[in-house]
Amino acid sequence: MRTTRVGYTSHLGLVAVATLISLIPLRARPQLAENGKAEGVLLVDGTPIHLVLMDDLQAERLEVKQTVHLKVRQDVLVGTKTVVKTGAEAIGHIESISRSGLLGKSGSLVLQFDYVGAVSGEKIPLRGGAGVSGGKGGALTWESALWYGPDANLPVGTKINAYINQEQRLTIP
Repeated sequence: MRTTRVGYTSHLGLVAVATLISLIPLRARPQLAENGKAEGVLLVDGTPIHLVLMDDLQAERLEVKQTVHLKVRQDVLVGTKTVVKTGAEAIGHIESISRSGLLGKSGSLVLQFDYVGAVSGEKIPLRGGAGVSGGKGGALTWESALWYGPDANLPVGTKINAYINQEQRLTIP
């Protein structure tokens, strides 16, 4: 009988250990499911980002390296996952400024894109920029020789496209 009892006790011990082991994955499964919601996606180099200018850029009031604010005007999707939402903030800076000059010389400015905010909170680097000149100074006559040419301006609401700079692996919630 004693042998049976030891066998029975051993059997109960194995059952208890097996039960405990089987419970461990049950506790881990919800964590895995939560982690499963945060999915990695690959944002391809050169993906266009459609932006709208939120600052009024007038060359006579700007400085080089001044921060410029833009907003995303269309969701960026990778498959069915939204990576960048409409209205997300994008940041750029003034790369160069050339003010208007005598003899009808037009002014110009160059805007360079820096990054856009992803749904996950990450900053996605952008490339590209926008350049504008002040337009035509008109016909040059001896009377207009001392006139300044037009300044370069980009008004609020100007639509501009930027592009993703290098492939980006993002974690999307």
